[in-house]
Amino acid sequence: MAGYVCFGALGFVLLFLLSTASGAEVTNLKNIIDHLQNTYGVNGQYALGINVLDTYCTSDGQIDQNFLSQDEAIQVENDIKDKKKRIYFGKELVFALPKTVKRVAIHSEYRLLRDSDPSPMQNLLNKRGNGCTVFFTLNSPCVYTCSTPEGPRSIISALDMFKNHNGPKAFVFNRIWPPDMGTTEWKDNILQIEERIPVYLCDNSECIRCVINNVVNTQCVGQSTNAPKVD
Repeated sequence: MAGYVCFGALGFVLLFLLSTASGAEVTNLKNIIDHLQNTYGVNGQYALGINVLDTYCTSDGQIDQNFLSQDEAIQVENDIKDKKKRIYFGKELVFALPKTVKRVAIHSEYRLLRDSDPSPMQNLLNKRGNGCTVFFTLNSPCVYTCSTPEGPRSIISALDMFKNHNGPKAFVFNRIWPPDMGTTEWKDNILQIEERIPVYLCDNSECIRCVINNVVNTQCVGQSTNAPKVD
């Protein structure tokens, strides 16, 4: 089951050695993602980042009452409902919805990673240098705008911040942005992200490591939805 998050000691060592991006694995990733989506998830695109004690990210880590206890769901909901904000800055969590500024759509990932200097995510990393950090986006960052290095609002260079983070880390998406399904461009961009932080696809059933030995898992790329036209 190469490419899946392994919970045994041997699996942990193998995935660590095969990782392109430096940093320990988040071996409790599925439980963390489930909790984040169930607690903070909304209808439509959103992105969030956390930086918590690294003990939460080990294979025997327990999501207890202290996990993100200073970032209550109602606080997040109130801030993102504010049409002028649509963003939340918390103690161990940041959260953003997309926002349109002067008819330009600013994506949620960009808002957390690059929309200010320092960015909300950088400020969060600065609070705990060896903490466990997870960056989650519901849809994969789109090829046209976000995940291509030369894109108009690319997040790739901003992901360099994770290279210097010493704790466990993961970049996670829940589903592939439909226009990018099965494209070579999205496959290449997964590698760009992996150079900076380990990439995972976490759907409703499992978390899949997207890159092993510089080979991209086809499940993370998807299959093209552009079927040939029939006259």
